[in-house]
Amino acid sequence: MALFTTYLPYFVLVLTLLVFVHEYGHYWVGRRFGIHAEVFSIGFGPELIGWTDRNGTRWKVSLVPLGGYVKFLGDSDATSATPSNDPLSASDRRRAFFSQPIYARAAVVLGGPLANLIFAFLLLTAVFYVAGEPYSPTTVAVQVDGPAAKAGLRTGDEVLRLGDNRINRYEDITEAQYLHLGRPMEVQYRRGGQLLESTIVPRYCERTDRYANTTRMGDYGLDQLVRPVVGGFTPDSPAEAAGLKPGDLLLEIDGKPVEYFSRIPELIGDRAGQPVTILYDREGKRGEVQVTPIADKAVDCNGKEYTVGRLRVRPANVTELRTHGLFGAMGAGVRAVWGMTTMFYTSMGQILTAARPVDELGGPIRIAKAAGEASYAGWTGILNLVIALSVVLGIFNLLPVPMLDGGHLAMYLYEAIRGQPLSVRAQELGLKVGFSLVIGMALVATFNDIKQILRMFT
Repeated sequence: MALFTTYLPYFVLVLTLLVFVHEYGHYWVGRRFGIHAEVFSIGFGPELIGWTDRNGTRWKVSLVPLGGYVKFLGDSDATSATPSNDPLSASDRRRAFFSQPIYARAAVVLGGPLANLIFAFLLLTAVFYVAGEPYSPTTVAVQVDGPAAKAGLRTGDEVLRLGDNRINRYEDITEAQYLHLGRPMEVQYRRGGQLLESTIVPRYCERTDRYANTTRMGDYGLDQLVRPVVGGFTPDSPAEAAGLKPGDLLLEIDGKPVEYFSRIPELIGDRAGQPVTILYDREGKRGEVQVTPIADKAVDCNGKEYTVGRLRVRPANVTELRTHGLFGAMGAGVRAVWGMTTMFYTSMGQILTAARPVDELGGPIRIAKAAGEASYAGWTGILNLVIALSVVLGIFNLLPVPMLDGGHLAMYLYEAIRGQPLSVRAQELGLKVGFSLVIGMALVATFNDIKQILRMFT
């Protein structure tokens, strides 16, 4: 029921906004070159509502809300793939898409993806300027016997570089674990005033969250170094039932010091159902309480299920906000968009080379699911989803696949080099191949979506 009552409405809302931004980018650039747009449609299929503006453009919302298009004068179809065979007057030819020079056609095609990227950049700039840029320090907690520990790192070290990339915030470490999977990574870190180097050999790991989303990564055995302060509780928390409160600083568990938050599971992981004594500090006063960790199911990196004891407490928020002036916020926005772009293309390359399983491809159902999950975080979650999907929509359309914007740009590049366009027959063949590729990808993604939903009920 949540798919229809929560996920679907947010999916339609988010997708409609992003499709409008994308198609308006094509439309706006086309108008700058004097090209006439016959139709601007959100969705495909029969028209639900619409109107015709004074320039003769039909603006409409169509039945199937899974995309949209701008049909320019002279196009034979909504994708602007091939010219129409209908005769045009001299004045109409000047306003037709296919009579424009290569640079104008390329600019129009590029306008859609760029609109999505600019839209994401503007949203990020506004957020970073008004609220600040989220930032987590790169000081790490090292898991016992994990890959980082074997490489010589210790809790309290500050990670400076991974491979060729400088680490500016803890989130960069998380991205590196996702992108590089099991590849050994040279690491540079600071311990006190000493600069050290080593190589981490990560372990390949798959983790599934409570929404049945599976994340594959190269686990470094690192956690963010977080003070063991209770920030809140998850449902049925034995720690909350025993009397702990948000703001309590955990000092000891059964006499063993709790130096950082991720130390807690190391101390109680094998104590499910067995009482433990917790020493805590509350506003300068020490107290003691007995808690019986609850037994939770967990899955290790090899997919093996095991039982682990949990207090079901959340850490206090340790993410800082870097304040920026306007130009600083713009720079942060560019870095964020570039980071998402790099992650997308790297992941796609890994899928195409079979380094990453194809089941990570997601389609409309997974996007709808993500929209519904984001709604639980309020407008912040929705805004983050809009930004991420706007970037993905923009850079996905730049892939050199016929039917996508990147495919059109590839054909224009051919035309610029050869001095003549591809034949209409070749363009139509390319369109069919591109359509088959996109439909095939959509079918795989939808199949993955359905499998994921079924896993939620098993």
